Amino acid sequence: MNDKVIRIYKKFYVEEVKSHALLCGDLTANCSKCNAMGLKLDSTVCPECKTPFKYITFRSLIGNMPKIIRIIEQNPGMCVLDYDDYKKATGALRAEDLFKD
Repeated sequence: MNDKVIRIYKKFYVEEVKSHALLCGDLTANCSKCNAMGLKLDSTVCPECKTPFKYITFRSLIGNMPKIIRIIEQNPGMCVLDYDDYKKATGALRAEDLFKD
């Protein structure tokens, strides 16, 4: 069998994603809820705020594809998000919050 990774578009609640995402760089990650830094890429729970990670996103998908495939295999419940989509959605949410009364 020849397994591939493909994009799937699904409607999400941005607040839910923002509260449960692991934001990954090349070597370490941080919690999107409390911004704890230096987390391991295979973390499933934030050691600081104890938030379970349901979503994971990488700042650079191309260089991290082997890691993404490994994470999907080890934790099939984890949803991989496109970082640009994540940033746009959370940025729009912040902009909306600025204009609320």
